[in-house]
Amino acid sequence: MVNLNYQLIGGNAMTIKMIATDMDGTFLDGDSAFNRPRFQQLLNEMAAQQVKFVVASGNQYPHLPPYFDGLTGEITYLAEDGAHIVLAGEAISEDVIPAATLQQFLNWLPTTPLFASAWVILSGQQASYTEMLPNSKRFKASHYFYGDMQHVPDLREVTDGIYKIDITWAQFDVSAQEQLVNATFPGELRATSSGLGGIDVVLPHVNKAYGLAKLQAKWGITRDETLAFGDSGNDLEMLAMAKYGYAMANAPENVRQAVDYVTPLDNDHDGVLDVIAQYLNV
Repeated sequence: MVNLNYQLIGGNAMTIKMIATDMDGTFLDGDSAFNRPRFQQLLNEMAAQQVKFVVASGNQYPHLPPYFDGLTGEITYLAEDGAHIVLAGEAISEDVIPAATLQQFLNWLPTTPLFASAWVILSGQQASYTEMLPNSKRFKASHYFYGDMQHVPDLREVTDGIYKIDITWAQFDVSAQEQLVNATFPGELRATSSGLGGIDVVLPHVNKAYGLAKLQAKWGITRDETLAFGDSGNDLEMLAMAKYGYAMANAPENVRQAVDYVTPLDNDHDGVLDVIAQYLNV
């Protein structure tokens, strides 16, 4: 783990062709906001230097563009942990969980004590779905991330194509649940920590690195030309796909220890924007 000195960053400015960032806990501050005037300046500079900007999030695609309303510049969205990639308003990649695998998983959940108190959301192509009641506090809290969330009496009745199973608990340590999913469904599904007491369950090959690699190939951009930021376990593969992969100063210690670079500032103090500015020499 290295806190890269700003003097060293500037020397790499001309090599950067893609910048990818997680949102919650990374690009966004604790109030789910960011320094819009400063980011617009950086977005202008990215356009001038022909640098691609990618939002890489576990969230649904419809949840992401509204953050950037009123700003001008090209932004590509790598949503659903890489299962759904949207470029210029059009989906260029979609990976949905096979219906039979989804049914097997949903039948298994209620038989497993570790999942007894979990909140479960299916994130799909047309909408998101949950058995939580619409008048519950948790439904209302989750609605922020899933604006199109629908209550269903039984998740097994959902016929939409599903990108991701979002499972959350009140406690933050969900490592046992993550390990159990991966041990029970090897080669079929993969669970990874999404932070704040949650895990994302997706296809085994799907992660932010998978999506990032697709974009690197599409644009002819190498790992050495990529800068990336994240704060959770589901960001680590993506950070490894970038020569300059930064964990946030506010990331958990295990995430910070797993990478070469850590932002000097946290997400509440323009941590991402500050490093981007140094790489762009502005």
